[in-house]
Amino acid sequence: MMISRIAALFLVTGLLVACDTDVSPPDAGAEGQILPVFAVRDKQDRLHDFSLPPSRLRLLNLWAIWCPPCREEMPSLQRLANDSDAADLQVIGLAVEDDAYLLDEFLRKYQITFPIMRISREQAESRLGLREYPLSLLVGADGRILARLTGAFDWDDPAIKTLLQRLAQQQRIDSAEIQRIFRHSQQAVGKKRE
Repeated sequence: MMISRIAALFLVTGLLVACDTDVSPPDAGAEGQILPVFAVRDKQDRLHDFSLPPSRLRLLNLWAIWCPPCREEMPSLQRLANDSDAADLQVIGLAVEDDAYLLDEFLRKYQITFPIMRISREQAESRLGLREYPLSLLVGADGRILARLTGAFDWDDPAIKTLLQRLAQQQRIDSAEIQRIFRHSQQAVGKKRE
């Protein structure tokens, strides 16, 4: 009788573990890893695997229309995209949005023209490790994730622009230094809001 209760407990525990919805590997979208394969929807609503455009550095920005900090940083991302040479830096938006019409209206209203594709929340979480919005991934020419940056940034910040130029020139920069520069910029943005 006692053995069958223990066996039942192990069975129930095993079933609960199998139902866990967070199936993402612990290093999904981690710094130093090759950008994993994930699915996106293009403007024609076709589903396909995302492929990195040729460039020395790519900035993938995961965002959502309902997220105020995401919307707030869009104009500076657009200016960064406008000011960048595509061979050096490509800005790509990955919108966690089911409604293609709503996304198109937002992009038109705010004149956002850099490439934006839709990604499902499940893909963003399981393949790229999205936990907070917005999330920016800096991806090098070799497809490795150089930095994971959580939160909104002022992409017009001269220190960020200099850092991005150095990364595009494939200079080796310590991850801690990248994080320090972005955190400093984020703190300055926070002070402006106060």
